Amino acid sequence: MQTILYILFGLLLLTPVTGELFRIPVFGFDLLPSDLIILALLVVWIYDKFHNDRVLRVGRLGRAVTLFWAVLLVTFLFNGFRADWHEMISAGAYLARYTVYLTLPLIAYDLLEREAKRRFSKLLFGALVAAMLLICILGFLQLIFFPNFLDLGMDVWGWDPHIGRLVSTWLDPNYVGGFLAFALSVLFAVALSFRQKRDRRMFWILAGAGAIGFFALYLTYSRSALLTFLVSVGILSFLKSRKLLAAVLILLLLGFGLSARVRERTADAWDSGKAFLGLDSQRPLDPTAQLRVRSWENAVEIIGDHPFIGIGYNRYKAEYNRRGFGLLSDHASGGSDSSLLTIWATSGFVGLLSFLWIGFMAVVVALRRSWKKADLRSYIDAGLLAGFGGMMIHSIFVNSLLYPLIMVYLLVGVGVMDEK
Repeated sequence: MQTILYILFGLLLLTPVTGELFRIPVFGFDLLPSDLIILALLVVWIYDKFHNDRVLRVGRLGRAVTLFWAVLLVTFLFNGFRADWHEMISAGAYLARYTVYLTLPLIAYDLLEREAKRRFSKLLFGALVAAMLLICILGFLQLIFFPNFLDLGMDVWGWDPHIGRLVSTWLDPNYVGGFLAFALSVLFAVALSFRQKRDRRMFWILAGAGAIGFFALYLTYSRSALLTFLVSVGILSFLKSRKLLAAVLILLLLGFGLSARVRERTADAWDSGKAFLGLDSQRPLDPTAQLRVRSWENAVEIIGDHPFIGIGYNRYKAEYNRRGFGLLSDHASGGSDSSLLTIWATSGFVGLLSFLWIGFMAVVVALRRSWKKADLRSYIDAGLLAGFGGMMIHSIFVNSLLYPLIMVYLLVGVGVMDEK
């Protein structure tokens, strides 16, 4: 039975490779492959619990995740008294889907606490590297053959053209860039552990894979992704290696000098930041920043009206449409361009606090296991902490913490950090 669980986990960690290209219609919902595989994984895991291993293992982070789920459920039910029941049924289906995703930390923790934890750990890391490399390769091919989405008519389906930017199968440079930044933080951490062990062969293999991932990240031209990567590397360097930060800064400076497009986007971000803070009233926000700020303002308006219990999980689209912010078919209507604002708007302040509690506990656990230690486990925890720290920054600009293709790795990472 454990073999089946491992196979399903391996397939699950490879599903982000298909990105947004492959969806399966089920009862009126377009499901990603990960949705179905997680459900199968949960069913097999429950069966295994009843028939083979009747021990329920829940770590500290697992209890925090369970608390967050309970808050989501309670705030959702409270909103049922004032919402249209058709909306509640649709939103309830998505809450059930999210509930299945939230079991990933529990399942990962349980499998790591069982006998073959070394084999399972290798499977998780190998799948992460394989998925990252496949997404990079498909991204390079997309840049060669489909550099302009307008040629494919993707704008008709609500996708931005993203001319000359690596989007791979995810169709969005910001999301795929965020994933690459997270994957690279874990990969670099493991590479540093092999360097510390003086295993040069594995170090250079992982360094080569990291170079491919960094080049793909660079070609997304995503400012939020590059900032995420820099923050992640900064945290990892603080915990494990100052030389890593110096090497990455040199690469970023070279990339800045070689690409006029990177210089232009950086200058736009700088000018927009000054305009947003009121330091330069002569320059307007760039178009991307204007859309992002408008999204934040819409979320803040919803929060102002429902600060304590929110509007209910996945009811953001309906509320967005009701207030005249946009259409239900608009991609931007699914949530704010900030994950924390989306969580606050849908589950209230109590939901936001319970979500932040998961992050606080993760920081405590990771720091205890990585600070001034040199074993492989300490490097993995440092890499995951760096990746989570970077993704918190990323989620300010993109709703990445609630994006299924990224949630797969974030939630499994929570389970890995929880392992004793």
